[in-house]
Amino acid sequence: MAEHINEPDKPSEEGNPEVSFERRDVNVFQITAFGIGLLLSCLVVIFAMVGLFDYLYKRESQKNVQNPPAMVNQRPTLPPEPRLQGITKPEPPRVELHQMHEDEDAILNNYGWVDPNKGTLRIPIDLAIDMVAKKGLPSKPSAAGIANDGYRTIPSDASSGRTLEKISQ
Repeated sequence: MAEHINEPDKPSEEGNPEVSFERRDVNVFQITAFGIGLLLSCLVVIFAMVGLFDYLYKRESQKNVQNPPAMVNQRPTLPPEPRLQGITKPEPPRVELHQMHEDEDAILNNYGWVDPNKGTLRIPIDLAIDMVAKKGLPSKPSAAGIANDGYRTIPSDASSGRTLEKISQ
């Protein structure tokens, strides 16, 4: 009983000449021709755009007259204040930012004159915060508080506005 039985998961060595791929599904010549046509179309469009840009550049150059030599010799003026970054100092932005923080800290942490003619002084921010915390902010009592012995009346949540609740100012 030594018969040779082809197992389903092993392909036979003989091959199967009747089986092949479908040659009518894909036309290699048409696909290649389409790709070459697409490439040539892209190249034509690119060269057309370069030509159009060159034409428009030349047309605008003829319309716009060059600056007279007197304007070229003049020194450029600085823009009006405030300038965002100095033109005269070629410092990197981090150096200017560091200098700005130092200037702000000097103003916030030192005494100085705001207006010497009026006698207005500047005090350090920490001292000003402490003074306001001790003294408190000024408040203006409302007219409703004076009429109700220092209390103001507001509608309570549970009463739907029918009764009023007294709260001290």
